[in-house]
Amino acid sequence: MKVDGVHIAGIGTYIPESFSAARAVELGMYDREEHMRAGWSGAAVAGRTPAPDMAVRAGRQALARSGHDASEVGLLLHATFYHQGPDGWSPHHYVQRHTIGGHVPAFEIRQTCNGMLGAMELAACYLTAGGGDHTAALITGADNFGAPLVDRWRYAEGAVTNRGTIFGDAGTAVVLSRRGGFARLRAVVSASLPDMEEMYRGDMPLFPPGCTVGRPMAIGARIAEFAARRPAEFDRAKERLTLARAEVARRALAEAGIGPQDVARATHVFSGGEAYVRSVLEPLGIDPARGVLEFGRGVGHLGVNDQIAGLAHLLETGAVGPGDHVLLLGNGVGVALSCVVVEIVEPVGWAPAG
Repeated sequence: MKVDGVHIAGIGTYIPESFSAARAVELGMYDREEHMRAGWSGAAVAGRTPAPDMAVRAGRQALARSGHDASEVGLLLHATFYHQGPDGWSPHHYVQRHTIGGHVPAFEIRQTCNGMLGAMELAACYLTAGGGDHTAALITGADNFGAPLVDRWRYAEGAVTNRGTIFGDAGTAVVLSRRGGFARLRAVVSASLPDMEEMYRGDMPLFPPGCTVGRPMAIGARIAEFAARRPAEFDRAKERLTLARAEVARRALAEAGIGPQDVARATHVFSGGEAYVRSVLEPLGIDPARGVLEFGRGVGHLGVNDQIAGLAHLLETGAVGPGDHVLLLGNGVGVALSCVVVEIVEPVGWAPAG
């Protein structure tokens, strides 16, 4: 979808202090060989800070930076990967209550690692359609993986992929605006590969839900089970995912009217190793060095937050500025795929000088 007249007016992040991966190895929390292979240096750990509270902090920061009053926001979307609080409770309304207030609609978006990008497409559609009397939409996302049934250091063990992974905690937020901002949304493209959901489900029963019977979230074990049971289909699935992700990105670049050579930097699902970043960017003709490998290595895979945290990092460090195009790429379990093309049009006043 080519996007006209929608800007990023504000961006916010809450990323807690990282816990050293080397220290996790020393304490027996993380496998030494996996640490050496995967390349992670740390994982952001929020302790007992609830995910919705991290979203609130990021949302307030994004709103303050946007120059918009809360009354100008006509839609709130809250993206989630893991549980946010009590069952039968709506975290999006909690985030709304503590950021913009009011009575505009709020929705929870569940696309795992693709959540923030999927929400950006929905919000862009809302604003392009007019947004009623409102000129802005607030998108938040947050995850805290410190729950008893999640082992942030080992949840992916056994997965036969090019991306060994650990979880980090964070909250991020974006204010999209029809009025203006420091960046323009040039294009957003999304797609799904629903027949691949079994690869992430493995042989797990759908009922009762695993968390209700004390079953840990072991995504790696599920993928390994599927790979062992259907090896040829597993190999085809990995290839299909790579091809589909590249096709979504090419469509987004074409809609934006630019080529790979025009992409200054790219943000993606965080990985500790180079192989994953190569698999995402090289099929597009983009140098993997234009990704955010080193930043991601230090904080862990932040659930729904990687791409926005990466964009904020590029802005805060001065790695991108006016005239630069940034590609935001996502893929979430299931499989959800999105690509967003952003053009930076103004310097951000809140980034450190120099």
